[in-house]
Amino acid sequence: MSMEITNNYSNYAANYTDAALQKKPDGKAATEVKTSKSTNSKDKVQAYYEQLCKKFPQINFNTNGGVLPSNSSRVTVNLSYDCLKKMANDPEFAKEIEWNLSGEVAANSMVYGWAQRDGVVLGGRTVTYDANGNRQSSCGGMRTANTGNGNNNTDKIQKKYKEEEERLLKARKKREEKEKIAEKQAEKKAEEEKAAERRAERKEQMKKLMEGTYKVSAIGTDVKSVTQNIVEVVSGTSSSTGGSFDIKA
Repeated sequence: MSMEITNNYSNYAANYTDAALQKKPDGKAATEVKTSKSTNSKDKVQAYYEQLCKKFPQINFNTNGGVLPSNSSRVTVNLSYDCLKKMANDPEFAKEIEWNLSGEVAANSMVYGWAQRDGVVLGGRTVTYDANGNRQSSCGGMRTANTGNGNNNTDKIQKKYKEEEERLLKARKKREEKEKIAEKQAEKKAEEEKAAERRAERKEQMKKLMEGTYKVSAIGTDVKSVTQNIVEVVSGTSSSTGGSFDIKA
């Protein structure tokens, strides 16, 4: 059975409008300005595209329109040029899409693994990202290995694979969110422990100050700065370069 993809993609050159100028340039100047802006924008998108390909070497990105299929050994992602351009100009949006892309190889491997488990032959698998980054995947040319192309259960199998894939992606996202929360909690705990250590050190310094005799010296440009240095040395609230003390029990 073949799945018809309704999402069509077309690659296009970005259009740019010149900013309003107090003095209207002649036709030649306007053309030069517009060409320069267009070139700079294209360069930025191209640079990001090259970076994306290096980051995901196992993925073949199609940004030229149309829909190209993946197979069991090679993942193809049909990425809308609009989506690519937005990723190049919006780091937060790019981060979200790249998170999805990081799971494409594993998802493709699992779908073909499920097919092998169920005795299903896949003629291809397509993954598309539209202009807003919405992801869609489907299997084409699906048939059961023992009954040929006429098996009516392929619709149910297609639906099952889609549901399993979505469940897989949701579970992965939930797991990573838990890991981030645990990481933040660990960082907070480490900061609290360091703060407790600093408080204990200051408390110990004050205890020694009360029990023994100290010779405290400090230097400064005026009375205020000298006093401040003395307070910092005694309390341990800051590492002063202008003061020191000796303990004489």
